[in-house]
Amino acid sequence: MLDWYKMEREYEMDRHFHLTYCEDGYDIEASAWKKKNGQGWAVLFADHFHDLGPSDTAEDIVIFHYEKEELDVEEMNKLFAKWVNEVLLPRAKDKSLYQYQEV
Repeated sequence: MLDWYKMEREYEMDRHFHLTYCEDGYDIEASAWKKKNGQGWAVLFADHFHDLGPSDTAEDIVIFHYEKEELDVEEMNKLFAKWVNEVLLPRAKDKSLYQYQEV
């Protein structure tokens, strides 16, 4: 769960975007938040299943920064896919946790 007090201090609450990775049966999502101080965006990922690094906002970690003022959705999704393939999936103890689950 996000630390909303910290989020309100650091990010513009009305400017965020959801990034998705839906390949090879996976359904993985992160969110990009516009920084209040300085240029760019922070991309957060909910680390519910694996120890991927220090927790910046409760269970959500900043996985990378996008230093452009305006969001390029295609570029951001490519960067997220790269992170998923180079960091998340190789470190995942149980990749099935990230696979699409029909509810």
